[in-house]
Amino acid sequence: MAHHRYFIQLAYQGTHYFGWQIQSNHNSVQAEIERALTQLNSNQKIEITGCGRTDTGVHASDYFAHFDLEKEIDPQHWKYKLNLMLTNDIAIKNVFVVAPTLHARFDAVSRTYEYRIHTSKDPFVFNSCWVNNLKLDLEKFSRLVS
Repeated sequence: MAHHRYFIQLAYQGTHYFGWQIQSNHNSVQAEIERALTQLNSNQKIEITGCGRTDTGVHASDYFAHFDLEKEIDPQHWKYKLNLMLTNDIAIKNVFVVAPTLHARFDAVSRTYEYRIHTSKDPFVFNSCWVNNLKLDLEKFSRLVS
């Protein structure tokens, strides 16, 4: 039977999760989204494949995953419903149909990682930055990352 492949574009604040991938005894972003998708699909299990993995506490501002269904859905309706069902730290930006062979992980064309360092305490960024109160040696740092 033919299937339809859907991509999900999303963002998440990973503070309360043990990374993207499903863990046996811990909460993950993938598990939360699969739970919501399965509920939307009349409790028929939906598994998703992410474009990569993230560690515990890591955030993603533009992440992609895919899932397959035998039926057609209204992607914008599912986006709306998923955003209602998921906690505020996971946001579905888009749901769209792709070719059945397109793969979120293996067909990704790039990945970007961003590390944020603050040199003073700031209550508005404590979940998304590392605070270093010591003087930074930017020249040394630039040699490490290049």
